[in-house]
Amino acid sequence: MTWHIPLHMRQEQHTAMEIAIQELITSGQTVLYRRNFFYQALKRRGLLVTRDRMFEIVRRLDPIGVLERTFNLFTSPRGNYCTPGPNFVWSIDGHLKLQMYGIEIYAAIDAYSR
Repeated sequence: MTWHIPLHMRQEQHTAMEIAIQELITSGQTVLYRRNFFYQALKRRGLLVTRDRMFEIVRRLDPIGVLERTFNLFTSPRGNYCTPGPNFVWSIDGHLKLQMYGIEIYAAIDAYSR
C-alpha cells in the first residue's frame, strides 16, 4: 500500500522548506554548511525533506554560496605556531564512533616534537 500526500499539502511543505532554507541562508549560520548540515538543520526544524528536493532549492536560492562551498573558498591555510619547548602544548583528540560498542580511542601528541 502506498501513501500519497495530497498536492496542496506537498505545495505547503515545499513552501515551508523554501522559507526555512532562505532563513538559514540569510541568518549566516550556513556559510560553512555542507549538504548534510543543511539537511540536519531542516530536520531539527521538524521539516521532513528529501535531500534531492532540498539540494535543488539550495542551489536555486544560493548559487554563489553553493559554488563557494564546492571549492572550499572559505577555508584558510593553517598557520605555523611555535612552542617554547617540550611539554608546553599537548594536542588531544578523541574518536568516539565506536562508543556504542564500548570502545573509545583517544590520542595525545606533544606539539613541540610531534
